[in-house]
Amino acid sequence: MSTDQRDRLLEGVGWKARGDRIPEFPNPRPFFPRLKHSIKLIPLFVRVALHTFVEWWNGREAFIDIFNVFRHFTYTGVPLGGIGSGSIGTDFRGGFNRFSIIPGIKEQTETQKCNQFIASVHSKKTFELIYQSILSCAEFPATVLPKWDSTIPAEDVRYRGLFPRAWQEFRLGTSGITVVVEHLSPVIPGDYSDSSLPLANFDFHVFNDSPEEVEVSITMAFRNGTGNKKWNDESLCQSHKVQKDTMVVRTLSHTVKGMPVTYAIGTEEKNGAKVTTCLFDPNGTGGRLWSDLEAYGHLSSYDHLPPKPKELGIAVCSSFFVPPDGSHTTQFSLAWYMPQVHFGTAERFYNRRYCRFFNGPDADEVAASICRHGLQNIETWQEAIRKWQNPIINDEKLPEWYRSAIFNELYYIVDGSTVWFEYDPEWRTDEILISEETEKQFKEYGRFGYMESWEYFMINTYDVHFYSSWAILKNWPQIELSMQMDFADQVDRVDNGTATSLADGDTMTIKSYDRIPHDMGHPMADPWLHTNAYILHDTGHWKDLNLKFVISCYRDWKMIAEGQEDSQEILEFFLGKCTKIVDGALENWDKDQDGMIENDGFADQTYDVWKMTGTSAYCGSLWIAALTSYIQMLKRAGIPTKDYEEKLLMAYEAYTTKLWNGKFFKFDELPDNSKIVMADQLCGFWALTAMDEPIQVSEGKIQSALETIFKYNVEMYDGGKCGAVNGFLTSERVDGSSIQSEEVWAGITYSLSAMMIEKGMDEMAFKTSEGLFHSIWNRFPLQYQTPEAITADGMYRALGYMRPLSIWAIQHALDKKKNKK
Repeated sequence: MSTDQRDRLLEGVGWKARGDRIPEFPNPRPFFPRLKHSIKLIPLFVRVALHTFVEWWNGREAFIDIFNVFRHFTYTGVPLGGIGSGSIGTDFRGGFNRFSIIPGIKEQTETQKCNQFIASVHSKKTFELIYQSILSCAEFPATVLPKWDSTIPAEDVRYRGLFPRAWQEFRLGTSGITVVVEHLSPVIPGDYSDSSLPLANFDFHVFNDSPEEVEVSITMAFRNGTGNKKWNDESLCQSHKVQKDTMVVRTLSHTVKGMPVTYAIGTEEKNGAKVTTCLFDPNGTGGRLWSDLEAYGHLSSYDHLPPKPKELGIAVCSSFFVPPDGSHTTQFSLAWYMPQVHFGTAERFYNRRYCRFFNGPDADEVAASICRHGLQNIETWQEAIRKWQNPIINDEKLPEWYRSAIFNELYYIVDGSTVWFEYDPEWRTDEILISEETEKQFKEYGRFGYMESWEYFMINTYDVHFYSSWAILKNWPQIELSMQMDFADQVDRVDNGTATSLADGDTMTIKSYDRIPHDMGHPMADPWLHTNAYILHDTGHWKDLNLKFVISCYRDWKMIAEGQEDSQEILEFFLGKCTKIVDGALENWDKDQDGMIENDGFADQTYDVWKMTGTSAYCGSLWIAALTSYIQMLKRAGIPTKDYEEKLLMAYEAYTTKLWNGKFFKFDELPDNSKIVMADQLCGFWALTAMDEPIQVSEGKIQSALETIFKYNVEMYDGGKCGAVNGFLTSERVDGSSIQSEEVWAGITYSLSAMMIEKGMDEMAFKTSEGLFHSIWNRFPLQYQTPEAITADGMYRALGYMRPLSIWAIQHALDKKKNKK
């Protein structure tokens, strides 16, 4: 690889930073309500505080813990790992942090000095030590491995992230040596095997710009645990060296939260490389390991550790010669084999998806096999990822920020406390409503789950998944179909347990018949066995949950299942569930019999502290989209649709008569809300447009509404530098009626842009989302932790959130446009 090629790795499309990066707003702050809202929220706060205390007293956690708010990590980089295998965070300055290998949990840990790469450079001629340093410019406590030194100035570290890959460059002082390492996780669209692996590859390119030949050693070290002190000395640690042919792997077996896990580091003896390994005490000085590298350029085995260590570090070193003005490559693989896991209450155990491909009684051998598989497939995966990304990356008609964002926002598919399990026939013992259709899907593609947010402890929050599902549908459609079928089975499920609504203090039923659950459960309990962890409101009364389900049934059937061998069975399966919801909506939610449903004057939808009354633009458009989708399913099944089509015509008439004001659709029917321009007012029409279904609202009205949203919610809010604020008044100020109306929701901004592109308003679309992305990823240090909400003054809420995955709806709109040409 030439110097020019090396520079292109660091300067291509992607999120870029230098080791000493200081963003424009280095200290954004977690959400806290303004005084005006705080006073109104006192009763809610009291109920939430009491609920949180009761959960804590009983050894559990509230579904949202307001007393332990996540704080951003300024130096976050691309996370490592496959889908649903647990992830490990990275630091763009060098190092590993923020583990998420416990199902449903993201651990906020600082960069660990024990988990590190070390570079050593010796003269080949004299074997004099020229340079030695850990490959990081991060600051570490002086008491941790004090012999391990970092001498790399921050300005000599460069980083470029483009999920699922990242590149780091370290210039090693005046030695003339430059190290470029590519991080790669096997996250590949349409791949349902390798994409599940608990694995990351590190492809090192070492460049020697000096006039003499040198020996370079790259050492990878790792310790047990996750950086959380609770697991540091939880169990005995064991380590083995596993060698097969030229591949050498060092394992580290222990437990995390009582679950066995085996870390493994592997590399290969090829191209003249010498591989050595050792163990070390992560609580010691690190002196023996460091001095071995310093004196010999490789590791030596030694046994000065306790006979039964509860804390242990492992290290693997690859040593090789690099000629003057030449280069050398070497690769490492890191695996974390944690095949069987459980959630908080451990009512049942789950096998990770990758157990279908890598499993067995000897954990050391299986972990080593995963490492070897990674080393053998680096080039294959690199090519697959290039083939996926290059058509977008190389399309210079697209803004550069977007070519970065479309892949980097996908980080959450790995890092969203994601789980992906193999099907277990025993599930039907506890979940008797798992249908034959869903069981068939699970057997082939497994069961998938991800958190609403790192700090919102709910798996597969459905009202939010409606937006984020576009990323899964576009890249792993069979996972999306599994999720949709999973929710379809929940329609008939009943949980007669009760809880107190935190919003109003009323008693409510946990899960009602003929209603979609808000979520599949709390990871601190046992998801799927206990759904609806969310108890702020009674979601049995929510409008959008059920309407989004109907829309998504048709969308997923049309875009995924149609044409499959079991297409008709899936259609009839979805149709049976949707009939209950549509008929129930007409009976219970259309109070004035005009074909259009009404909201009930409380926050009965995804904007759960923003009240809607009567016909609302948001829920009304979703109702029209749901009824349209249902009619289309009936037609495909050969069932008469006349009665429903009459209702649809009535609904359109009521919607436009009640809400259209000549410029946009009013928020709802309340006169006091008539000046609110809602960014998400066209949500249902967006869904129909994305599915290429007709809308009986004129193009002129849709375009006028989009232009109005752009004028007020985008351009008038922070000069267009922050995305689309949820609510803006035609009196030219932010709608301050609720907390959520004052926020910019990343996922809504991206979906709004997608609708604009569908309507040929590309320039406006990209301007809308550019400000949002620029704020989160550049002005604020929130990269790879996109929150649910931000404000122009640097406040964020709910770090690491699923809804921003809706950016893939923009790509869907672009793909449609390209395919029509």
